[in-house]
Amino acid sequence: MIKNVKISKPSKNTKGAPPLSNSIKNNVEKPLNEELVAFNFRVTAEFRKRVRQYAIDNDTTAVKVMIDAIEEYINK
Repeated sequence: MIKNVKISKPSKNTKGAPPLSNSIKNNVEKPLNEELVAFNFRVTAEFRKRVRQYAIDNDTTAVKVMIDAIEEYINK
């Protein structure tokens, strides 16, 4: 025997509330002037995780972290 089950419609706002303005940081940083191209190499999952966490902690991107690190290494 089939029972009629009422299912409520999902809410239209599924993304949640927007972030508070005081929690948004460094969102107006000027992008790099040059076009980015692929520069692929393999790293361990742990290293990738450390780079990404460093970027988050310092309000930047993993790409910027890697560019700055390689530039510093080359220029020393």
